[in-house]
Amino acid sequence: MSLQQAQIDALESLLIALIKNNQMSTETSKVFTDAHSRVMSENGPSGTTQKTDAASYLEHLKTVLR
Repeated sequence: MSLQQAQIDALESLLIALIKNNQMSTETSKVFTDAHSRVMSENGPSGTTQKTDAASYLEHLKTVLR
């Protein structure tokens, strides 16, 4: 595993822990909505495929949190 992948895995674990410890589900929903908007905006990844992959991964994270 590369250092970059290890860093991504650590950030993902941190994000999941933060959201799971948050008791307000409406805020969690807003976080995912905001993240999706950012991914799909000009500030997100370049290219349609990258944007679609990032949005799909956000959906995956939502299922992990259920």
